[in-house]
Amino acid sequence: MRQKRNWIDALNELVRVNYDRVSEYEKAIQDVENEDERLVTLFNHHASMSRLNVHGLRQLIFSFGGEPIMDPIMRGKLLRVWMDFKASLFGKDRKVVLANLETKELKVQQAYDDTLEQHPEFPYRIRLELLKQRQLLRSAWFSILDASLAQTDVEEIIHH
Repeated sequence: MRQKRNWIDALNELVRVNYDRVSEYEKAIQDVENEDERLVTLFNHHASMSRLNVHGLRQLIFSFGGEPIMDPIMRGKLLRVWMDFKASLFGKDRKVVLANLETKELKVQQAYDDTLEQHPEFPYRIRLELLKQRQLLRSAWFSILDASLAQTDVEEIIHH
């Protein structure tokens, strides 16, 4: 019973991470909305990916009799306040927005890595779901890196 509770808590933490990621992309969309429609498309794609991640994580939590969290809590709000503050200092141009997202994507991947490392006893289906999500998140990071480092065609990145 205690082990299931630990699994549920760990999965809920990843739900929080994905809610934060959606918030980051929604903010990024507002920041570049009038400047680059291709980035808006890419950012919407990544936000949708996290919504799907949340859905998968919630299903796992329910399967163990747990209650998934429904919305971001204070940590997500604090992160948004920090990102807003940083944007007010450094501006909201495309380069800054992409650099912030690169950093966020690395932190999201680290959260998945930490969860998998801290819970080697996860059943196969949990590990498989987390590894699949982690792989998608890694490809999202590469797409942000590509958009940041080169003036890459964002449409091509989405379909890659």
